[in-house]
Amino acid sequence: MIERFDHAVIGVPDLTEAMDAFHRLGFEVAIGGRHPSLGTRNAIVRFGLDYLELLSVEYPDTARSRGAFGADLLSFLEQDSGLVGFVLAGTGLEKEASGLRGLGMEVEGPFEMDRIHPRGGRLEWHLLVPGSSPWRKPWPYLIDWITAENELLAWDPPGGHACRVESVAAIDLAVEDLDDGIAVYERAFGMRLRDGRPLPGAASRHYRLPGFRLGVHQPVGSGAVASELDRRGPGPFRLVLSAGDIAATARTLARNRVPYKETRGAIDIDPEAAAGARLRIIPA
Repeated sequence: MIERFDHAVIGVPDLTEAMDAFHRLGFEVAIGGRHPSLGTRNAIVRFGLDYLELLSVEYPDTARSRGAFGADLLSFLEQDSGLVGFVLAGTGLEKEASGLRGLGMEVEGPFEMDRIHPRGGRLEWHLLVPGSSPWRKPWPYLIDWITAENELLAWDPPGGHACRVESVAAIDLAVEDLDDGIAVYERAFGMRLRDGRPLPGAASRHYRLPGFRLGVHQPVGSGAVASELDRRGPGPFRLVLSAGDIAATARTLARNRVPYKETRGAIDIDPEAAAGARLRIIPA
């Protein structure tokens, strides 16, 4: 059963540069550790149980040995940087696996993975991956944490972010076909449609989890969704973050000379300043 949003993955060729970029945005960024089975390492921007993951490949040969799971990430990072995937968390993911297979999708898992923390701890989870890999797809991969929630927060405590961001509020996905795009959420995951505004130039459907909105958008005209789909194909388009004091957010960005635009109370950060990720910040 899917219970909540877990994290968004921002693929980056150079982890140190990406950490520096997110520091300039006003985030507290912590080294996450290494994934021995995938050949990757990461950094974490923690809010609560939800977080952002900056992910890079450290050992390409190990990544390639994992088939499409690693090869697709490498292929993305060879030419791009930015939002590459996202994760929903739940327990007992067999129902979701069966639902995905009912759509004719290949499913890998649930299989066990772990991350070695820089302070020596081991964080463990089960992963369920729809399709051949989780990267640049209009659906998430699913996680069932073995490590208890209180331990997760003890190893990676929530940051004191100068930009005042408190949580991940939403993710927007670009799809080529809306009916195909929403089949995973409605038929495999059993999620219900909720009210929400369409993005400009798009037909949209919205789903909600506690404290979180997921939007699926098909271009029906020109606009940012169509441009993103042409550039990167289907997958995560934009991440929406909520801030407790958005005026303080703007002051932090201005002080650090981060380019951004303000529109009707929301702040859109220039993707080039956010390791290629399209980020919008809204009032909490």
